[in-house]
Amino acid sequence: MADVRGTVEWLVDGARTATRPEGVLEEMCARLVAEGLPLWRVNVFVRTLHPDLMGRRLRWELGKAVDVNETPIQVLSSEMFRTSPVLAIAKTGRSLRRRLLAPDCPFDFPVLGELKADGATDYLITPLPFISGDTHAVSWATRAAAGFGESEIAALESVAVPLSRVAEIWALRRVAINLLDTYVGRQAGARILAGQIRRGHTETIRAAIWLSDLRGFTELADRTPGPALIELLNRYFDCQVPAIQDAATKC
Repeated sequence: MADVRGTVEWLVDGARTATRPEGVLEEMCARLVAEGLPLWRVNVFVRTLHPDLMGRRLRWELGKAVDVNETPIQVLSSEMFRTSPVLAIAKTGRSLRRRLLAPDCPFDFPVLGELKADGATDYLITPLPFISGDTHAVSWATRAAAGFGESEIAALESVAVPLSRVAEIWALRRVAINLLDTYVGRQAGARILAGQIRRGHTETIRAAIWLSDLRGFTELADRTPGPALIELLNRYFDCQVPAIQDAATKC
């Protein structure tokens, strides 16, 4: 098996030299490449608790900066999500490998054809099980002519075990910040988690207070069923909020 003990120990120790999730992925991949693994692209997929977002995808690619993509909640009902290996991993909790150059390779997920067109030769996606019972995922791809060796596959699967714990810690922190921001205001969540909870902790910010009313709303609420009323308010906010945010960015 490829010797990745240094990376495993670093992750078990909490990946403490990295101060952000992007830094964890970047340093982990740099360590694995230095240990001889022929990585080309690594994606970490973690779902989150958020009213508008399904989760985040962090992508490392050899020679590039880590890219972070926040996936909107609407993707859950899309064909792209239904045909994703990430969903398959979440359901089975087992690793999935595809040797992309093998004559009998099943291209049972659309992303596999895209990876092969980009020059990938081998693909592995492994589960990241959280203690909550949810299963997230990390995918590994190479452009090496021979693909991944069996010892390299075993090494990547061993790395995924401590990576699960580090990913879960960062995911829980992000959920906590999101929930705090929802109830106490944007940017406040991170400050609270940083310990700014005592009386007298203040910060000066530039802000605008917007007050608006929906004409005839009291009468409307009296005669409209609850679910229909909430749907109407959501549509109203969808029309109003983007215009406010757009104006705020120009101030």
